[in-house]
Amino acid sequence: MKMPVKKKTIQIEAEEQVDWAPKIEKRAEITDLRSMLDSIKSRQGIAGYIIRGPTSASVDIKDPSKIIDYAAVSAEAMESSENLSNAFGLGKIRYIILEGKNLKVLLLTKGEQQLSVFMEKNVDHEELYKEIEE
Repeated sequence: MKMPVKKKTIQIEAEEQVDWAPKIEKRAEITDLRSMLDSIKSRQGIAGYIIRGPTSASVDIKDPSKIIDYAAVSAEAMESSENLSNAFGLGKIRYIILEGKNLKVLLLTKGEQQLSVFMEKNVDHEELYKEIEE
């Protein structure tokens, strides 16, 4: 004779925090950062942004035909800045501004995320930097 099997329902929190582990804040930080950049992107003179993390990237550029160009500039500038910093012992670089004929880009690292914000030359990049770093 078979015995009836009792089923137990267990609810597991996927991101349960334990005392011995570091706090889980990465997903909230990324979401907050993305919403802040979405707000910045809606301003006049902002062409878009790229967030690059260790395993993924998010691109939001107003002109889709420029995505590849902007991504290439962003990646090369970040790599070059790291190489220059290492070669000359500059330490941590707060941010980098690349200025072209019509646009400029603010490049910085926030946590594990590399950010590139593309804008017209007349936009105050110092103000944007302060806002992002808050």
